[in-house]
Amino acid sequence: LDGTYKLILHPCLDNFPSESDRLDAGRVNKELERGIRIAPGQYMWIHRRFKTHPEGKGYVYGKPRE
Repeated sequence: LDGTYKLILHPCLDNFPSESDRLDAGRVNKELERGIRIAPGQYMWIHRRFKTHPEGKGYVYGKPRE
């Protein structure tokens, strides 16, 4: 590695945000997946995105440490 970065810019999503949060989330996730596939080694795989959960809901990452 030479210590440089490569930035790839993609066009803005058309009609975003739309009237559907669900469709918008799917579109954003699809774009994230596309970027991750370009350089999967650079993705933060250990990132715990949802560190808190609504009371009464299960934990995505197993039980929290106490």
